[in-house]
Amino acid sequence: MLEIVPALLVESEKEFETKFRAIENDCVLVQVDVLDGTLFPNTTWFDPVAIGAIKTKVEIEAHLMVENPIPIVEQFKQFVPTFKRAIVSAEMHRPLGAVVGHLKDILGLEVGVAINPETPLHEIEEVLHTIDQLTIMSVHPGSQGQTFGDSQNFSSPDAIFEKIDQARSHRKDITIEIDGGITEELIKPLIKAGVQRICIGSLIFRSENPSDKLKELNKFIL
Repeated sequence: MLEIVPALLVESEKEFETKFRAIENDCVLVQVDVLDGTLFPNTTWFDPVAIGAIKTKVEIEAHLMVENPIPIVEQFKQFVPTFKRAIVSAEMHRPLGAVVGHLKDILGLEVGVAINPETPLHEIEEVLHTIDQLTIMSVHPGSQGQTFGDSQNFSSPDAIFEKIDQARSHRKDITIEIDGGITEELIKPLIKAGVQRICIGSLIFRSENPSDKLKELNKFIL
């Protein structure tokens, strides 16, 4: 199933609710970006209790750009009724296989692994056949509004597309999500390459009318 996934990287509860309410009628899934300063320098607002208090049918996936994701995921599972999927960073300094196993087997969640532009795919071979989703970062994590390809971290648009091809050939049934620097011109090539979920933040939320922009982008996946 092809999906445009609005990505919420916010600094306050008010900003979260404003952005969420603006697009909730035009999507079935949103991504909550979780940064606590432990893995990447930025921080975001991501209070699971407050998020869970928002009455909605929209499903939530949490992209956990943190060193210790399990306690945060446990809170999302406890307090957010529509919480569906936890995405952990391949670059965290914890045993990736053990973390993925705990989230899947103990918490019973769908699990994704996010891989930075500069990180080769072979570094997550131990979990590539067990995870539900591979999130390929096309920018370096931490902020919105970056350019697809992340040349500052020794990557390029061609390298991102090559990584998509590698993942698809390695495991044909895995769901591939792309996250970062998406423009309207990239959507069709990404779909053609085999991406099923396209996370978009600034393109939606920096527009004058986020709802209209999301409706426009959804036409690409019909």
